Amino acid sequence: MPSTPLQSGFARVGWESPGEGMFIWGDPETLMPAPSRTLLGILVAAAAVLACLPLSAGTLPEPSPTVSVDPAVAEPTPTPTPTPTAASPTADPSPTVAPSATAEPTPSATLEPTPSATLEPTPSATPAPSPAPTPVPEDDHANDGPTLPLTRELPPDSTVPIAPLRLAVPAYGPQPVFRLPFAPGIRWGASGSHSDSDGINRGAIDFSPLASRDRSVRTVAAGTVYRVRCSTGWFLGVDHGGGWMSEYYHLTNAKSALVGSWVEAGTTIGTAGQTLPCGGTPGDSAHVHLSILNAALDVPSGKRKYVAVSGIQFDNYTLRDSSGAYNGVWRNLTGDVVLTSRRVTCCLTASSRVGPTGGSTLPDTDGNGIDDDADATAWDTDLNSNGLPDLVSFGGNGVYTAFNNGRTFTSRQLALSTFGTSKGWQRSTHPRMVLDVTGDGRPDVVGFGAAGVSVAPGTGGSTFGSARAWVSDFGSDQGWRVGVHQRVVVDVTGDGKPDIVGFGGAGVSVARNTGSSFAKPQIWSRQMGSSDAAGGWVASRHPRFVVDVTGDGLPDLVGFGAKGVYVARNTGSGFAPMTLALVEFGTGQGWSVVNHPRRVMDIDGDGKPDIVAFSARGVLVARGTGSGFAKPMLWSSSFGTDAASGSWRGAVHSRTFADVNGDGRLDVVGFGGTRTYVALNRGTSFGPSTVWTTDFGSREWTPGWMPRSVVDVNGDGRADIVGFGRDGVHVALSTGSRFGAATHWSDGFGWDRSAGSWRVWNHPRAVAF
Repeated sequence: MPSTPLQSGFARVGWESPGEGMFIWGDPETLMPAPSRTLLGILVAAAAVLACLPLSAGTLPEPSPTVSVDPAVAEPTPTPTPTPTAASPTADPSPTVAPSATAEPTPSATLEPTPSATLEPTPSATPAPSPAPTPVPEDDHANDGPTLPLTRELPPDSTVPIAPLRLAVPAYGPQPVFRLPFAPGIRWGASGSHSDSDGINRGAIDFSPLASRDRSVRTVAAGTVYRVRCSTGWFLGVDHGGGWMSEYYHLTNAKSALVGSWVEAGTTIGTAGQTLPCGGTPGDSAHVHLSILNAALDVPSGKRKYVAVSGIQFDNYTLRDSSGAYNGVWRNLTGDVVLTSRRVTCCLTASSRVGPTGGSTLPDTDGNGIDDDADATAWDTDLNSNGLPDLVSFGGNGVYTAFNNGRTFTSRQLALSTFGTSKGWQRSTHPRMVLDVTGDGRPDVVGFGAAGVSVAPGTGGSTFGSARAWVSDFGSDQGWRVGVHQRVVVDVTGDGKPDIVGFGGAGVSVARNTGSSFAKPQIWSRQMGSSDAAGGWVASRHPRFVVDVTGDGLPDLVGFGAKGVYVARNTGSGFAPMTLALVEFGTGQGWSVVNHPRRVMDIDGDGKPDIVAFSARGVLVARGTGSGFAKPMLWSSSFGTDAASGSWRGAVHSRTFADVNGDGRLDVVGFGGTRTYVALNRGTSFGPSTVWTTDFGSREWTPGWMPRSVVDVNGDGRADIVGFGRDGVHVALSTGSRFGAATHWSDGFGWDRSAGSWRVWNHPRAVAF
């Protein structure tokens, strides 16, 4: 190859093998004898001539287009999967499509979760720091990435969901939740960061399978696959939305058939190799040259928008730059050094994507981290009334808040130094909730403590006023117990202010809201209470709802007893004697709280509340008639406990309702073992159960540890997924037909120590309307 002039008359001369380059530094006149210099001159001249010739498409190796799509990355379909069992709770429930004509459920035996005796998770072992090899020069291997002019091609008909951007880089939107580009549980070597020839930031990392037999390169986040072309070839990238992109160089068997398709995180996109379709050097071994870009980045003209990857999290690790290209330090979430990279150094292990076990023992059938007792009250966390739900959490020291700006959650703030576990508030004994009880339009904190009910008024900002006792009843000192006595905050008098409705031992008590306190409780019904005289109703077995069945503006009582559904009409000053409205959905027919959740909500959009229930064979709906409920009909043969309807288990697989496509009707959202399913509401039935994302499944997002809510967080009318993960808050925005790539909205409120050590059983967290 030609020599390159250096300072003081020295040159770099030598030759390059397919693997390692071999160079000698010094004066060529003294390093070589005359005949060798003559031969070198001939070779240099020949190289100069060849350099002037145009390169054909076949000059450099090109990734091989693949006609068939890898089964691992094909669009998932709702096919049956193994039935989860108590010993193996991570199997994915399989949605089925066609509802049958029969409506009578045959619930199977209830499977209760088995709580672990340990409250703290046991972190998996991390690789010990590797000894650092001798550093290499800054420019060594500097053209590992593509060197020819590049053009990004995205099919014009592709629809890439646009998500906001990440807090670590304020100019962008939220960073996608990046995985490592290789299979879970596999060990690959990793380098530090380095630059591409057409970028100004150290935006690339090399990952190599080294001795691993699994050489498959996988997408680091969900998105739409695109092609990057040059004059001699092409390679692949993925557009994740919000301006974020990832690109994969050196692949063999690159899957060109995926171009224009939406793929999920972890999709196989090719095989690690040493191909050079657009220039560069092949490197010492097969690897993928992963680059991260963002369209919002401001760079000089002619430069591509590579993002500096130092400080960006991949899987459970974060890379920090060291001096010199390819040098860096990888740390785990708690800050421990797990790898010091000098070029590609062994090894990082990709997360197994399996979450911790054990956790909360209180029923939480929708998996949002708020037990069913506290969730019976409709929460509202829009603290500043801007139409976007904010984040409210009950921590050890009190109440914490983080504002939602439609793009991320702002930094955590201690909003109130009460209602925390260090102050004696426990989830198992003291329900806490957030809603407006003062009538000023601003959400307040309501807590059922030991001595009674306390309220901290909202200020319209990120803090709350001082907590004050509103009534000395309904507390644990008065014998009220979670799981036995339901307490709901709802307006039953019709004056616009929510009152307390307590299902106690003797029956149902109501404490009217005066606007600044709750009045002394009055008995409104001698039924639906926990004592034998009141019927023996217990919250853990008999769900009760306060909802307007008759349409007169006054909420009535709806209770699921042993024989079926009972209704007690609201007279304005009491509840009339209950009547058996429907001989279905009762404990005598095999219905249980955990496995067979029942809701009372308007599911068909006619303004009257209906009963929606998850049976053994699917989703049943008993439509409201204005005076009762019609015979139940099967709206979906998915999401049931029977194997034919998916083997869904309440202790493992959460199911909830939300309008995810913005048509005004509530749809079914089910968090299966390894993916999230949606069945859209047609008004008279639910459509087929389809996969909307392969994220947020209960195998990784285990109930009792990692709550997931479905709520519209960006104000577009479509409900999104908000997940409290190990490392913070992940959000996947709905496009109306799928959930987009999960993105980081906060690096706090997660269960890992680095994210605050939040625990479901002590720290309710909510993003709710």
